[in-house]
Amino acid sequence: MKRQARVFCLLIATMTLGAQAEDAPPADDSAPPLNPHVIDKLIDVGDYLRSLPKFEVNAEVTRDTVLDSGQKIQTGSRTTLKVAGHDRLYAKADGDTQTREFFYDGKHLTQYSPYLKYYTTVDAPATVSETLHKIEQHYGIQVPTEDLFLLGRDQAQIDALKSAIYVGPSYIKGTLCDHLAFRQAGVDWQLWITRADKPLPCKLVITTTDVASFPEYSAVYSWNLAPKISPSAFTFTPRKGDVAIPLKKASQ
Repeated sequence: MKRQARVFCLLIATMTLGAQAEDAPPADDSAPPLNPHVIDKLIDVGDYLRSLPKFEVNAEVTRDTVLDSGQKIQTGSRTTLKVAGHDRLYAKADGDTQTREFFYDGKHLTQYSPYLKYYTTVDAPATVSETLHKIEQHYGIQVPTEDLFLLGRDQAQIDALKSAIYVGPSYIKGTLCDHLAFRQAGVDWQLWITRADKPLPCKLVITTTDVASFPEYSAVYSWNLAPKISPSAFTFTPRKGDVAIPLKKASQ
């Protein structure tokens, strides 16, 4: 994701709850624009994710592309993210139009296109968070599902919110979640978090509001907090026929 991954916003929406979630009223326009309990939930889920020693998350993703005519075209992808500690990451996005893999071993990050057989490797900082920041700032590259590392990460992100409301309970893939909504200049976003001792994102929807057709990004997550991950999963080894190419900086 591009700019949407850096700014999270509140979608003030009317919601009809299912029969199993009728114990709570829908969001109220008269509610405080910045609900402190909602902001606390955002910070808590981000802190919890960054505290995990390892995890694997899979996501079903849809993304809108806006044509010159203004028509929206939706594409889909299946993403996988594996993380161990603060310095190991593997990510894959297998989509309708392209497939990309990312390998980070604490020292280097490699982006690989298995069908084109091209790969590029750059030196990387010592942590996942620093690496994600560097490759986007320097190279304009976003790793699939990197939004999860950004939730409630710093005060500047919280200060940028114009509103934060609690929409109500909602079921995502059979799991009871709390539906939160946020708004910031140019972007609305909604986050569903499991109602449990271990707060995990169930779903994320981001709407770009400063583009006429209001394109959306949506991801529905499935979590494994005790995955068996081989150490070799984070290191890229070229196969026969793979070709190394240079990675140009975004300004070039």
